[in-house]
Amino acid sequence: MLITAKIITTFLTVIMLASVARRLGPQWAGVLAGFPLGSAITLYFIGYEQGAEFAATGSKHTLAGLISCIFMAAMYWHTSQRWPQPRLIFLPILAAIGTFIGTSLLLQWLPSERWLNLSLVIIGIIISRNGLKHIPASWAEPEAKNVFQRPLIALVFRASMASASVLGITALAHFLNPEQAGLLAAFPVSFFPTLIVLQLSYGPGVVATAVKHYPEGLGAMVIYVLTASYTYTAYGLNMGTLLALGSAIIYLAIYSALSRAKAE
Repeated sequence: MLITAKIITTFLTVIMLASVARRLGPQWAGVLAGFPLGSAITLYFIGYEQGAEFAATGSKHTLAGLISCIFMAAMYWHTSQRWPQPRLIFLPILAAIGTFIGTSLLLQWLPSERWLNLSLVIIGIIISRNGLKHIPASWAEPEAKNVFQRPLIALVFRASMASASVLGITALAHFLNPEQAGLLAAFPVSFFPTLIVLQLSYGPGVVATAVKHYPEGLGAMVIYVLTASYTYTAYGLNMGTLLALGSAIIYLAIYSALSRAKAE
């Protein structure tokens, strides 16, 4: 029953975000990928199975784990430019996953201090945002013969990968300490399959555009995880999750308003 709940929740989440991103373009695909539904689902089920205190402690390291996400996205972008052919897509996939795991292995030795992990991820977002801003924008070009441009196939692929990731992470969390589980919970279960589909559908140029805007979207993830690290223990898992999601939504609303004002 719990496995079914994880799959259904993840499927619906990915479908919703993918539908919005498809309408708004690759720039918002990167921004919306930072919306914390992936980590929210993972942390929630970790807390459900092992207790809110376990999830709250782990969430402090999830903050640091977002650095692994940045490195992972940058590695995927770099290797997808080097090997853009669909038949070689396993190379960017393996390189990106290896980067996430390698970075997480180093970050596990950080102390469980909010201020330290928060400071590190903010610095990481600022540096990566400046480092990726030179990437030119690229827009999706329709191609009738490309099966991954068919919405249903793309959605099922992304949702299936995301669901498998959530199931794997929550299963592994039973064998990990809270810090390690928290780092693993940062894995971008919705953004990673999005990158794969974008490369298979439109090529490395659109992948680069999504990665370029990914650090901007991580602001919502930071707000969510930071809030959850307090609200899980103070208000319990369910209410703590709702409060954290509310904080992330407020952040994205403010970000959207400021972006429109800047464009005008």
